[in-house]
Amino acid sequence: MAKHSNAFHHALPPLAALIAFGLAGPAALAQSSPYYVGVSQAFTHESNIYRLSSNQPVNSDTVSTTSLLAGLDQTFGRQRLFADTSVQASRYRNNNTLNNTGYSLNGGLDWATIERLSGRISLGANRNMAQFNPGGDSPLLTKKNIQTNKQASATVRYGLVSKFTAEATLSHRRVAYSAVEYNRFQYRQNSGSLGLVYRPSGALSLGAALRYTEGRYPMARATATGFLEDTYKRHDLDLTSNWILSGASTINARLSLGKQEYASFNSRDFSGATGALTWIWQPGPRLRVKTGLSRDTGQDTSFLTFGSSNFVTSDYSRLTTALTSSATYELSAKIFIDASMRWSDRSLTNTGQAFGNDTNKGVSLGGRWLPTRNTQVGCQLSHDSRSSDNLALSVPFSANSTSCYAQIMLR
Repeated sequence: MAKHSNAFHHALPPLAALIAFGLAGPAALAQSSPYYVGVSQAFTHESNIYRLSSNQPVNSDTVSTTSLLAGLDQTFGRQRLFADTSVQASRYRNNNTLNNTGYSLNGGLDWATIERLSGRISLGANRNMAQFNPGGDSPLLTKKNIQTNKQASATVRYGLVSKFTAEATLSHRRVAYSAVEYNRFQYRQNSGSLGLVYRPSGALSLGAALRYTEGRYPMARATATGFLEDTYKRHDLDLTSNWILSGASTINARLSLGKQEYASFNSRDFSGATGALTWIWQPGPRLRVKTGLSRDTGQDTSFLTFGSSNFVTSDYSRLTTALTSSATYELSAKIFIDASMRWSDRSLTNTGQAFGNDTNKGVSLGGRWLPTRNTQVGCQLSHDSRSSDNLALSVPFSANSTSCYAQIMLR
């Protein structure tokens, strides 16, 4: 449950995104080793750390984030072992009570037998400052609130005939917070799916699966004697496809028809279609554009980026429709320009049966310079804002951030 926003998070997104590209780009040129270690230093100035509305006191600050990085990508026989880890120490110039040390760990094993069996086991965990003012009836805090996310999944594939593969997946997620004000947003989720994938050609795959999910909020509401628990169940039919249109264009799509029901607070019940569509377009060697459209419940929207960055955002909506797009342009062999935009419309509710909507917008522009294969420096400018039709459920804000970093990697 839980993609963006406090000073710590804005120090990391440019850092995480640029590190990810830096690893993929330079490593592709000359991979001398399956292992890497590195260090990175970022400085970020935030105009509105706590994401407060315009009539609140100014809360700008500068954050220093020092990161230690390590990882591997090792194949042995038919197997592949991979991992990416980092530890980040964040220090605030003025709000030093927010100083914290976080971590991110994502890894797993791709395995295969001589016969028709193959699969993947993956684990992920991260710990960092929870974003301030995420909306969705969440408390508006101005104190440290550490968010811990964990996820584990296992997929097994069995080749039935040349073009059909059976797939089974099990996964577990959990989210916890250090601030007692966020007790009711802590949750655990288990899900499993079983389906078939049909590959008529190397450029197209089509899938269909039945998915079952159950979740639990152990402290959904405080009572005189403790806490009232809430649980939910969800059934989905997932239709998926992966289509390589050409050497320059790839589309991944999922359409889910499902129903989600809560045991106690049924204002968050949902029945209908959800899904995601991702288009990767690379018309030439210099430009790469990735665009995504998604519609899903808050718990699932929160984990869309789990494993691809050092943080998971917080989304407590009943339903979120989001559009994101990012582009990277290679000015030269060592200079890159990055730009991105994000937009989301959220349907909100709370245990008191109140309803509302908010709209979140964000844009960013940055550049990177890779003076050597193992070093890079860069800067990024970002703007985020929110509007809301129910101030009891979501507080509007506007914020700007400027971030610069330097990184050294050893392979």
